Amino acid sequence: MSFAANPDVPVSFAANPDVPVSFAANPDVPVSFAANPNPWIKLDPTKYLRIQRTFSRPTLRRRDSPTDAHLNRTAMTEQELPTVEEIEELLHRSKRGRWPLFVGAVVGLAAVSAVIYFVAVPAEEEIHWISEAIDQGDIVLTATATGTLQPRRTVTIGAEISGRIETVEVEKNESVELGQVLATFDTTVLEGSLALVQASLASSRASLRRAEVNLTEARTEEERTRTLVDRDVAPRAELEVAEARRIRAEADLDQARADLQRAQAQVSDVRTQLNQAVITSPIDGVILQRNIEPGMTVASSLQAPELFVAAEDLSRMRLEVWVDEADVGLVQPGQEATFEVSAWPRRRFDATVETLDLAPTQTDNVVTYVAVLTVENDELLLRPGMTAETTIVTGELTDVVRVSNRALRFSPPEEAESGSALIPQFGRGRGWRRPSAGPQGVGTVHVLRDGVPTPIRVETGRTDGRFTSIESDEIGPGDEVLVGFSEGPPEEREGPPGGGQGRRGGPS
Repeated sequence: MSFAANPDVPVSFAANPDVPVSFAANPDVPVSFAANPNPWIKLDPTKYLRIQRTFSRPTLRRRDSPTDAHLNRTAMTEQELPTVEEIEELLHRSKRGRWPLFVGAVVGLAAVSAVIYFVAVPAEEEIHWISEAIDQGDIVLTATATGTLQPRRTVTIGAEISGRIETVEVEKNESVELGQVLATFDTTVLEGSLALVQASLASSRASLRRAEVNLTEARTEEERTRTLVDRDVAPRAELEVAEARRIRAEADLDQARADLQRAQAQVSDVRTQLNQAVITSPIDGVILQRNIEPGMTVASSLQAPELFVAAEDLSRMRLEVWVDEADVGLVQPGQEATFEVSAWPRRRFDATVETLDLAPTQTDNVVTYVAVLTVENDELLLRPGMTAETTIVTGELTDVVRVSNRALRFSPPEEAESGSALIPQFGRGRGWRRPSAGPQGVGTVHVLRDGVPTPIRVETGRTDGRFTSIESDEIGPGDEVLVGFSEGPPEEREGPPGGGQGRRGGPS
């Protein structure tokens, strides 16, 4: 047998060197035991290593040479060698020590198999049905839409003249009245232009008077000449000259009158510009935007510059909402509505439908129609631009037979419809099925008959999102219809008492 220190060195024991004992690791290396002169005993290498660890053996020091190590190994005495009985006892104990490992492996495998069985095979639990009663009541029909709040009238105040802003009299968010001064321009240039055109007007008036005098003189001269010609005192040529002079005087008078009108128009134009140099409010309301400051130069060319944006009195506003084309046939002017805004989440405001546009609005292939609602804002809590979630009351059904929408959506598992009162713990994955969509105006509810859910067809009418009106000859007010189920004992169920789907109930 070879050791790790030197696998090429044979090991022998001095007790009986003539009896060879071979090991499986190296059967060509003879090792003899004096205590057993019998034939060869072959040992497995692993068993021999256990025997080797059981008995003391010489150790190899770092300073020993390979030759010294061999001498140390061959110097073992007979007292250190194991006997055959000791070797057999060790072999027997080694075989007996394997049984606990084997038994432990069998027990572990059985435990794993049991866990896999209980996890893979679903446990069955009893179904506890949840039901609600059909009743008679009112159904309020509504249409929902989203829109924004706007002032009833918004005016953009601009400038019709160019020049430098001299003063600005109001601030943003300030209330203004009709005719109140908002800003003024520097009028130095305009005042000079006014003086110039006024002088031109005075000159035109003088020219008009001169023309009138010349016309009077020409007419008198014409009459005198005509008298002389009639008496044959003056030649007819002088009469023709007098008539021409009178016609020229009339033309000069007409020109003087036109010049006077032009001068008057120029004066009026300059005075209008002077009036436009003072910006005033056209409405009673509030200033929403102010876009100018004193000293700013405004150039008015093809488009008037925007100086202010004013809104009419905000105590009354309008709400523009986009009504879906599916609801447009239900919305009519005069209907009442309520809406909410994010600024006041716990409060609902009232509104009234005023108009509904005929022209559609198409955005991303979605067709909507704009409805304008009137809103009273006496507390001034609402502001322009707020987004409103609006609910328009389009109708009301009174004292009709109604059922919860959950009952129309609910469908029991297949195991329950087959008559089984038990459902696998994971039956939702295999036995659960979504309710099938019936024809338009037809729905299905389920009732318990002999402990088995039974489907019943009903005619459905209008709905408010929570209840739907129904008509049926098989069920009526007071009958219980299924809305869900739960599994396990009642104390393990979840959901609100008297309703809900339970832990693994029907669809929500």
